Amino acid sequence: MPEPFAIEVDSFYNTIVLRSPDDYDPLGPEWFPTEPQLVNGGAGRLVVHTGGRGLVRVTVTSTDTPAPPLADSLLSVWEDIAEGSFTVESDALCFDGFSGEISQPVPHPGPGPCRARVFARGRTEYWDAYRTPEAQPQIRLHVQLWPQQLGAPHLVQYRDRFTGNRIRTDDTIEEQQPTA
Repeated sequence: MPEPFAIEVDSFYNTIVLRSPDDYDPLGPEWFPTEPQLVNGGAGRLVVHTGGRGLVRVTVTSTDTPAPPLADSLLSVWEDIAEGSFTVESDALCFDGFSGEISQPVPHPGPGPCRARVFARGRTEYWDAYRTPEAQPQIRLHVQLWPQQLGAPHLVQYRDRFTGNRIRTDDTIEEQQPTA
């Protein structure tokens, strides 16, 4: 797996979007993921619900082959894990946090159908919160990108923001584990 590309994105509406720097079309309500899902993709963009506002630390890895299967160690380190598909429609992809600035281009597998696996931590603790600049970033995301035909979103696990329980898609609930 290549070295991750790291960036901080200023999330204004609890959301960041991975899209072409030339895409100025507004996002309608249908683009925003509904809880517990944290990603939604489609033509030219991937929308990630960060859970909180302010700086979000994002790392991105991109490969030409499918991402490796999830290891149990990743399930315990990350609170939320989800997958979604979108189409890459330009040579550049940037993050947009609706703060008026877009990020520098991030690595991606190239134009065409793409699958993204998003890992998140800090969303539960800092849900709908804004921290002072000195206390940011508190929310961390890791995004894996690889070429793959479009498919339905898949929620692997999430941490319930009310109970703190980790919920997996097989409907089992694990006891709350301390976050790192």
